[in-house]
Amino acid sequence: MRPPSARGSLGWRDPLFLASRPSGERVRRFVAMLLMLQRLSYLLPACASLFADEPLSGRNAALLALALAWNVTLFHWVARRGWFAPAAVVIDVLATCALLVAVTGTCPPDSGTCESGWSRHALLATGALVGAVIDRPIQFAALLPPVVVYAIVHAGDLGRRLPPVLDLAAQINSYVWFAIVVFFIRRYLAGQAARLDGLAEQRLAAETERIAEQARLAHYRQLHDTVLATLTAIARGGLDHRTEEVRRRCAADAAYVRTLIRQDASGAATGLANGLARAVARASGLGLCVRYAAEALPDDLPDDVAMAMAEAAAEALNNVTRHSGEREAWLTALAVGGVVTVRVVDRGQGFDPGRVEYGYGLRSSVFGRMREAGGGAEVITAPGEGVCVELRWPDQPA
Repeated sequence: MRPPSARGSLGWRDPLFLASRPSGERVRRFVAMLLMLQRLSYLLPACASLFADEPLSGRNAALLALALAWNVTLFHWVARRGWFAPAAVVIDVLATCALLVAVTGTCPPDSGTCESGWSRHALLATGALVGAVIDRPIQFAALLPPVVVYAIVHAGDLGRRLPPVLDLAAQINSYVWFAIVVFFIRRYLAGQAARLDGLAEQRLAAETERIAEQARLAHYRQLHDTVLATLTAIARGGLDHRTEEVRRRCAADAAYVRTLIRQDASGAATGLANGLARAVARASGLGLCVRYAAEALPDDLPDDVAMAMAEAAAEALNNVTRHSGEREAWLTALAVGGVVTVRVVDRGQGFDPGRVEYGYGLRSSVFGRMREAGGGAEVITAPGEGVCVELRWPDQPA
């Protein structure tokens, strides 16, 4: 569905809308706008002739009203579709043929006002339209009906200065060349737009691959610093795998590996997912076993927001290690209704928030970071009930 700002127009009031459309559609909308402006360039002088010393006759004024009505209809038709439908082109060609007959027949002899405002300029507009919509040179045959009608209604005028055929060719010269020029302009613009879209897609693919490679390297480093380090120490006899400390460390390493597996299974990692995975790895290095789960995280989260939420979550995990008295925590992240929520939960001793003042870590590294990023944080706890630190972005009052 089109955005509301693009309805009923060609989208030029909303550059973001145009930028989101495929290259072919952008070119068509641009060319359509130029063609409609060209039509105004001959309709406005025709309207001005109503107030001239030699005003249009009543019949010519009625024809002008019909021409205006058709062009308004055509504009709305094109605004809804973004381009000219085949039926619209056919109607425009037939309307021009009818105007060539009707307007020329109502012009007083040797009058330069009404004929120059109608016959020739309406013909140019139709020629430009035909040149814009055709895709193959053979379709230039669509220019022939107005030429034939023009030759018939001006049969008495042809051959005064040149042989009739050459005189006709001279008079329709601009009509034909308008069609040819617009034909090549549209083809050129479409080719350039497609090329630019291709280059943009290549850059996006390269950037995506670069980010993925950075994420892989970060995972490799974390695996080296956690799982591989633990296994190497056990293999060399530096750690006794039967001790409680080593078992906790192995459990934390296993939780981190499961995090990576779930992240790969859910597709490309977002910046927030990568940041939370690093926070889990750091907490695991401190001996904390973190159960981590993430769901439906947006891939377009601003970098500063992703960093703030990941660092705030890391500080909350640090607090679990320092104050909870537990060696296990839960980290969850999800997005619902456009709000991203990250929770760090432990089942430790908790505290009374009415009696205990928050330390610098909570005030600055959690609440301060989230506030600066446009989010919010909340601590839910009670003595003996553990602690839940909830991070939200954007901030919404509870």
